[in-house]
Amino acid sequence: MILATLNRILIIIFFMSILTTIRHGYYFINALLTSTEEEPVKYKVSNQSLIMLCVAISYILTVLFTGITL
Repeated sequence: MILATLNRILIIIFFMSILTTIRHGYYFINALLTSTEEEPVKYKVSNQSLIMLCVAISYILTVLFTGITL
């Protein structure tokens, strides 16, 4: 019972990590496409958001290599 609940929580965290990565990818591509040579647009990320992105990417890679189950 507890193990099944933990696996469901880990799956939810996995999908949240995917959504976070997609969100930052969208904003990065949006900044890349809207910038011109006259007005370059930088993609600015706060430190807290950058840490969350790094944790999300590392969790996605960990799940891809090892799996979700405990």
